[in-house]
Amino acid sequence: LSFGGSLGAANVNRAVAGLIAWHRGEKGVHHIHATGQYGVELLPRLLREKGVAFENNPNLDIREYIHDMPDCLAAADLVIARAGAMTLAELTALGRASVLIPSPNVAENHQYHNAMVLENHHAAVVIEEKDLTGEKLAAVVRELTADPEKLRQLGLAAKALGTPDACGRITDELLKLYEARKK
Repeated sequence: LSFGGSLGAANVNRAVAGLIAWHRGEKGVHHIHATGQYGVELLPRLLREKGVAFENNPNLDIREYIHDMPDCLAAADLVIARAGAMTLAELTALGRASVLIPSPNVAENHQYHNAMVLENHHAAVVIEEKDLTGEKLAAVVRELTADPEKLRQLGLAAKALGTPDACGRITDELLKLYEARKK
């Protein structure tokens, strides 16, 4: 499963095109990729340039946007994504192995810092956008998918960082504050 955001990240789409060119010959790979709004025309063009037949490929699902993200995340063995707070919350709550590509175009480079928390806990692999190429992404994915135990360990480490009951905890704290103010 791969995505770069609802608008689409051109560099992520370029790298994913290289990844798809690599895995088109791999057995057992089913890839769902969201291009985002601005990648709808870019990714198919890049795939055609690489000679990748993607139409009517049952192992390749290219969409503008993923409307069924819970189902896709639940089915994914590996997720390739940006490192926004909500994405990381979902990955850690579900315990998914991931390759994170932090956006450098965010305030105070916060996605990089978000991603490094996971990498430093052996819960993800980080590729900075300045280092991102299709070849680099394919090499990382090849290494991870060749080692199911590594994928499992990344997922377990991610899950250990998750707080699936965060909403309930926040609500409890807000109710405590509310009750304290009423007194």
